[in-house]
Amino acid sequence: MNEFSFSLGKLGKGALAAVGGLIKYVAVPALIIYGAIALLESAGGAEFSAMLGLDRLLVGVAVLGIVVSVLSFFRGFYPKGSRSRMVFGVASMAAAAAWLWVLAKGGRIVLEGDDMTLGIDYTGIVLLLLLAVALRGLYFVAEMLSYRKEWLARLA
Repeated sequence: MNEFSFSLGKLGKGALAAVGGLIKYVAVPALIIYGAIALLESAGGAEFSAMLGLDRLLVGVAVLGIVVSVLSFFRGFYPKGSRSRMVFGVASMAAAAAWLWVLAKGGRIVLEGDDMTLGIDYTGIVLLLLLAVALRGLYFVAEMLSYRKEWLARLA
């Protein structure tokens, strides 16, 4: 039995998970970053936008968000209890962790001016959020173990 067979999945559930991932990991963050760029530029803080690297941040978040969305498609496509769903669930959470790290800029923001430097270190908060993402990855392992017997019985 090949648990990664396309005949085992449901296209509608996969598409729904992918669209949810696109909204959550690409569209909403892109709108927020575009809003921040527009707000800074309209307030005369274009140099702060450049210092923060918001343009590069937007590209990184979009690319990683698309990766998370693609993996989310396969996570939603395969049924609960299958190893394929578990693999894609854990992989999507690993990509989500990378996405979060990029979005949070590693937990440090530094703004340097002519006569002053302002730095904010919020690494602890980012690490707590990464722990939550890791726990969500473990959820897919527990889900596979919990639904495994039911799923195998449906196949027989």
